[in-house]
Amino acid sequence: MVVTTLSAQIVLAVFALVYAASILAAIVVIRDPHASVGLKAAWATALLLLPPIGLVAWEAARVVDHRAASRPATVVDRTAYLADRAAHVASGSARV
Repeated sequence: MVVTTLSAQIVLAVFALVYAASILAAIVVIRDPHASVGLKAAWATALLLLPPIGLVAWEAARVVDHRAASRPATVVDRTAYLADRAAHVASGSARV
């Protein structure tokens, strides 16, 4: 199972809806006897290009969420970590 963030899931859901609508539109165009060969080829090309574009959008959303979630450690964070570590060592509960 793939664990994703909420915004990545939203991007994936929107992509799935757009892709499903594109498949429906392509079926309608291909079955239309009055549609030109160029129009049918354009829809086939669009269907081939949509999955990579959707994957790039999903990956971009995941990267943006990851960057927002991870911030660089500050001096205060490092000091708090060292103080917590010192307290563990002083109490004898530290692993050796």
